[in-house]
Amino acid sequence: MFKLFFPAGWVISENRSWLIMAGVIFLGSSIAFYFTPVFSEPAAEQAVDLQLEQLEEILSLIMNATPAVGISLIFMNNFLSMAQMLVLGFLAGISPLLTLGLNGALVGALLSISAQEGAPLLPMIMFGLLPHGIFELFAFFLCGAIGLKFGYHCIASPLPGKTRGQSFRYIWKEAISVLPLVVALLVAAACIEVLVTPRLLELVL
Repeated sequence: MFKLFFPAGWVISENRSWLIMAGVIFLGSSIAFYFTPVFSEPAAEQAVDLQLEQLEEILSLIMNATPAVGISLIFMNNFLSMAQMLVLGFLAGISPLLTLGLNGALVGALLSISAQEGAPLLPMIMFGLLPHGIFELFAFFLCGAIGLKFGYHCIASPLPGKTRGQSFRYIWKEAISVLPLVVALLVAAACIEVLVTPRLLELVL
């Protein structure tokens, strides 16, 4: 098991600055949308309402399914989202940049709307987001970091001493190295989200 995840540890250490950048994009977008009064505009409010309706439909489908099906649905949804950041990152890093920013914006918008409606934000974050979010967000930031690195070094500037083609192959090997860790983190997050999070929320809400 150690040998399986050791390459991921090396990749994480080598890409700390990209991880920080991915986190900053996500958190910056979350904070910006939390404090932006744009949701009072009809068009923006409709867009957010549509996202919320779609999210509620997905959550309803997951929660009404058996635990195994719910875990599988959450895992596949998250895995496909993160895989596209890795696979499409070489296209100037647009895919991971948009995915990080849009997901951060959605979290900020949801928290902003919840606050306006008087929902207890601190318990929601501590018991509704953090238990599974610790695992899910780390996988999310890791895939976003590798995707952003793809975009920069395959388009703007190759890795030192390498051509763009060599840079692509090098970063692709990094992506493959972190894949087992990403899968493990997403499985853990999905299990917690289905089996633990609803029960924690029942205790505090």
